Amino acid sequence: MLKKYDNSVEQLKMEIGSLGMAVENAIDKTWKALESFDTALASEIYRGDDDIDKKVKECMRMDLNISMLQSPAASDWRSLMATLKILSDLERIADHCADICHYVMILKETGRPIAPPPGLKEMYGVMSSMVSDVLDFYQGSESSQAAFMKDKDDIVDIAFNTILGEIGSQMSKDPDNARQYIDYVLIVKYVERMADHANNIAEWIIYREKNEINI
Repeated sequence: MLKKYDNSVEQLKMEIGSLGMAVENAIDKTWKALESFDTALASEIYRGDDDIDKKVKECMRMDLNISMLQSPAASDWRSLMATLKILSDLERIADHCADICHYVMILKETGRPIAPPPGLKEMYGVMSSMVSDVLDFYQGSESSQAAFMKDKDDIVDIAFNTILGEIGSQMSKDPDNARQYIDYVLIVKYVERMADHANNIAEWIIYREKNEINI
């Protein structure tokens, strides 16, 4: 029975590793689509969100089966519950990639899309690094560093407010393109939310390791 349990947990970990790679790939391609207004790439990511959702649901099914059918110990149950929450955050991160790509296609339709506002690339880079880090932490690599994700999330929040101010300034100088600037407000908000979800994952990892909940 113990061997069956260990095998099930290891299989779940492998599936989440595959899911994590898919999410990281979506994040990377989303920026490329936004930076170049590549609608073909944006469409690929937008349509591919369904595949990620299916991966998430399959991992959730595996997690629940282990929790309900294999009688995990208290610490193992805590890990399985944290995994379920982490899967939900990963799904939302992928959803926001699709949301951003939706607006890439809208911006491209204008015929003369405005370039991303200053600072967005750096903000996106910090968020992307957060996701990569927490996925490593989930697998057990330097999980003690998970608490520092809050500092990176604060950096993203500061960038969010700065970029909103820049967008507002540009909009007042170029009111004819107000709709595009509003689209960028939504895009920047999605990036900020992605960082929040990455920080949530870090908090669930801390819960798994230390039985502390700060969310």
